[in-house]
Formats: sequence, C-alpha cells, structure tokens
Amino acid sequence: MIIALFGGNELAMRRRMQALKDEADGGTGMLVTNLTTLDGRDAKPGDVLTASMAPPFLAPRRLVIVEHLLERFEARMATRTERALGAWDELIATLGKGIPESTILVFFGQPFLAEGRARHVSKTNPFVAALGKAGASVEEYPAIDGGGRDMKEVERYIVEEASLRGIRFKRGGAFESYEERPPEADPVALLANLLQGDTLSIANELDKLALYSRDANGEVTLADVNRVCHGDRTAKTWDLTDAIVAGNLAKALSALDTLEGSGEALQGLLGLIAARFRSLAPVSELVAQGMRAEAIAAELKRPNNFPLKKDIDASRRLTPALVQLAYSYIVEADRTHKKGEVEEETSIDILLMKLCALGGRP
Repeated sequence: MIIALFGGNELAMRRRMQALKDEADGGTGMLVTNLTTLDGRDAKPGDVLTASMAPPFLAPRRLVIVEHLLERFEARMATRTERALGAWDELIATLGKGIPESTILVFFGQPFLAEGRARHVSKTNPFVAALGKAGASVEEYPAIDGGGRDMKEVERYIVEEASLRGIRFKRGGAFESYEERPPEADPVALLANLLQGDTLSIANELDKLALYSRDANGEVTLADVNRVCHGDRTAKTWDLTDAIVAGNLAKALSALDTLEGSGEALQGLLGLIAARFRSLAPVSELVAQGMRAEAIAAELKRPNNFPLKKDIDASRRLTPALVQLAYSYIVEADRTHKKGEVEEETSIDILLMKLCALGGRP
C-alpha cells in the first residue's frame, strides 16, 4: 500500500498516521523494529525502494515513512514553473509496478515555511499527481481556514473537538477585578480568534480546558477561556505583513512592537516583509492583466483559498508599479541600516510608514 498523506490539518494527519502505525504493529508491540523513517531532504530514491522491499519482522506490516520530500516539489509563490521530479520519476514508475503487500509506504507532506509564510502540500504538487497516476492512495486533509469569512469553519471545528472531550461552552463567567475582558462574548469565538486554524494548538488548548473544567462537569465559560488561553493572544509575523499590505500603519506598528518584545530580530522581520511583497508581485501582475481568481490560482499553482483571495484584494490597490516601489523602499531600509546611516529601529519604522502609504488608504 502506497499513500500520499498531506494537507494543512496537522491534527487529522497525525491521527491518520497513528492509525497506520497501529495497523503495522497489529498488537504485536514490534513496531519499533518495523518502522523506517526517511528524511526526504537528503534521501535517495534507492533508499526508499530498499526500505519498501524489506519484509516485516514479527509483525503483520512494515511501515516506511518518507518525510519532507513532497515539500521539495511544491511550487513556490515567487515562481510559476513546476519542479521536475528528476530521478524520483523512475522510482514512482517502479513503485507503480507493485511493492510487497506487507509494506505500507507513506509519503508524508507536513506544513512548512517558504518565503516567510506557512505553506502546505497541495494536490497540484507534481509528486502527488505522479503518485496518484501510479495507483497510490492520495489522502488530503485540508487546513481549517481562519480569518474573515472562514472563521465560522474554525468555530464549528472547535465545537466538534470540544464535544469529544466532554466540554460544554457557556457565555459569561466570573471575571476577577484584575482581569481584562476580551472583546468577544462567545468562548468559541474567543478560541477561534486566538488559535485561527492551527488544529494542533486547538487540541492542546481544549485538553487544558477539559482538565481545568473537570470539577465543573466540563462547563467552560468565556472567563475560563480567557484565563487559561490568554497567553496565546500574541501577534504573529503574518499580522505584521498583512497590516502592511492593507495599509494599516497603526496595526503594523503595534504588531512590530509585540514581535520585538517577544525577541524577534528586526533583520529577520525585514526579510519576512520582503518575502511577502515577493509573493505578492506575480499576483499583482496577473490581476493587472485582468485575470480572475481561478485562473490566477491555476497559473501560480496556488490553492484558490483565503490567503490567495487576500493577495488578490491587495493587488487591486498595490499595482505592479507600487510593488516595485515597495522593493526599492525595502532595499533602501536595509542599506541605510547596514551602512550605519540610520538606527535599525528607526529604519524599520520609516519603512513601515512608506509601505503602508502605498495602498492609498488613510
């Protein structure tokens, strides 16, 4: 059995992987001697084939997991060209002829960072497509999208996961005098805004709440969520880049201050800002040509989801000429800091002011 296991829902993927491990073990307790994990960043096709052909030892199945290989062939935002499979094309053809029935071979595509943004393997990945044509089982676990119109999906997911743990949500709750009330009135909405679509964090926080509410028969109030999960309300790097692209200077400066306070290096943040505009550049060009969202997704080999919709919306304000101007601002900020002409903090602040002004919003 050959499986391509990928997507943005890490919790669902880990549960599926555990089910495969249980199947391979078969209750023998011998999984450790029948599990081979290969790092696809440096593994060779021959390594995968050799491990797949080995028989299991005192267990019904041998499980071979190839990690970090599918990510290598995922199209990057700054390029529209598809990555060639090279020597791996021959391996897929060989695997298509069959492997021992006692082997479970899993190509595991986990979420990853590219160009400063969180990414995950998609069905358009050429390696995944080739595996599908060779007869492999293609199992995608899509991300639970957060933000904007998709937040209701995150809330539904939280409610479903909470019910599995015996948690019942209730509005309100007793706040202490020193506690700051959140803007949300619903505990589910608060959790969704805190955790977005991060399914692993959702599971972790719900486990904490289940333990916290044990004496209350699983009843969790808004005050409980605010008290137990409040430490997760921090600005992430995409809060900064999204605010810049949206032209919201106040939010951008606030996110920058939070990230600086958490120890983020300003030079690293400059790189993330540059990466965001680099990913926006091809979208801006296609929007200027009048292409629709579906055509842009196909052209760039990107999922037609909420992140792409945000880039398309931003590109209606940030034309190719403005994106090019943004690059010149970023290069100038880097130059003036490295030559000692302007202090790093001041250079970043000035850069944010210039970039936020590009969108044309007050």
